[in-house]
Amino acid sequence: MTSRLLPAIVQEVLDNLRKDYEQRSCIEELLLSLNSVFGSTLTEHALELIDDGSVFLILSHQRSIFQIVGSRGDIYTIMETANFCTCNFFKHQVLKDKALCCKHFLAAKVALILGSFKTKNETPEGITSIMISAYGNQES
Repeated sequence: MTSRLLPAIVQEVLDNLRKDYEQRSCIEELLLSLNSVFGSTLTEHALELIDDGSVFLILSHQRSIFQIVGSRGDIYTIMETANFCTCNFFKHQVLKDKALCCKHFLAAKVALILGSFKTKNETPEGITSIMISAYGNQES
């Protein structure tokens, strides 16, 4: 599969899981679906981040981003509308089509489905600063 097709597939799977969960509100079915698509290890690590309160939705009146506090305390930034994380796993595995996504990305998307995240308000300039800091440091 091409690199351009995988993010669309991941997003469609997550959208379908969100719609299904909204209709049924069955956590067991959601967990089974996540395990079958993303594997039990990745799903478990993502759910641990959610359970630990490590998922933050940063809001301004114009846009929003997620920040995930990783297991070592590093902060990873994920735009709500993009399939990208600033972690090394994403860079070395996902971008090379060796994995569908990282635990931070999956945690953000599942937290959004479940409504299990902390919210922080930020000015538009503050979000821009966060994004420049997070994405401006990415090496090729």
